[in-house]
Amino acid sequence: MKSLLKQIRTVRGAVVATLITAGAGIGLFASLPASEVLHAFSTNEYCGTCHTMEPASETFARSIHGGNNSQGFVADCVSCHLPDSNVVDELWVKGTSGMRHLFGEYVLQMEALDYDELHPKRTEYVFDSGCLNCHKALEDRALEATTESPISDQTHQLAFARKDSDSNWQCSSCHYDIAHPGLKREMRLREEERMHEIATLLGVENNG
Repeated sequence: MKSLLKQIRTVRGAVVATLITAGAGIGLFASLPASEVLHAFSTNEYCGTCHTMEPASETFARSIHGGNNSQGFVADCVSCHLPDSNVVDELWVKGTSGMRHLFGEYVLQMEALDYDELHPKRTEYVFDSGCLNCHKALEDRALEATTESPISDQTHQLAFARKDSDSNWQCSSCHYDIAHPGLKREMRLREEERMHEIATLLGVENNG
């Protein structure tokens, strides 16, 4: 009897190990095309194809992160707007945000995003993981900052002190337009130009 139970446990253990190995293999295999899909639809060029994203793309190109720096470094849109966590989380954020943008662009026929509504919510779609991946020494310098340190390190020390106690406090809480300088003004100018074109068109039709 004991021998039979031992054999059952051995077989059951082998089955469990096989299932775990097969599951891990399938998961790894599935994650490869998922990563490729995520990459294909995450380039800066692709992100800027929507009409509503043109002001964001243009202001980004003029920013430090968009190449306006001495090194010519250009960040990826997804570095800021996707969490650097895992493929599943990244695909979820990419899919849900992408569907909202596509729905607004092609179904609602939106002319522009609502800056005044979205800007106060920026911490919901700008992730600190991208900031800290590039600015790796930022937190270390902040933790070691003294009254003799640069004011930026002292300021970051105060900010990082709130990290554990305030989940809503993020890099974009202070750095709110660093990647899209003048975005609100750019959107206002575009809207004024659009209204002028409509008024001109109506004037021509009425005169005709």
